[in-house]
Amino acid sequence: MNVITAAARALAILLAVASAFISVPATPALLLVLGGIAALQNNADKNSKNFLMTIVLLLGAEELSVIPAIGPQLATIFGSLGIAFVGASIVAIVVTLAYRLKRDWVK
Repeated sequence: MNVITAAARALAILLAVASAFISVPATPALLLVLGGIAALQNNADKNSKNFLMTIVLLLGAEELSVIPAIGPQLATIFGSLGIAFVGASIVAIVVTLAYRLKRDWVK
C-alpha cells in the first residue's frame, strides 16, 4: 500500500505542475482522487499538517500571481496542489469518522 500512496502523491504533484502549462478538463477530479489515495496511510499528525497545508494553499496560491513572468503558473501549480490536499483532507475526515463510529459501536 505504501507504493500506491507514494505513486498517487507523485502523480498528483506531476499533474499539478503540468496543469500550469496544459489544460485537461478532468484535472480537478484527478487531483482530488490522487490526493485522497495519497492520504490513505496517513496518521493523525500527518492529517493535521495536511489540514493546515490545505488552508494555506487554497487561500494563498492566488497571491503568487503577482510575481512577474512566472506568477500565474506558480498560482496554478499551488492552487492545483491545494485541490489535491482537499482530497487528502476529505479522506482523512472520512477515515477518522469511520474509526470513531467503529470505536463507539463495535465492542
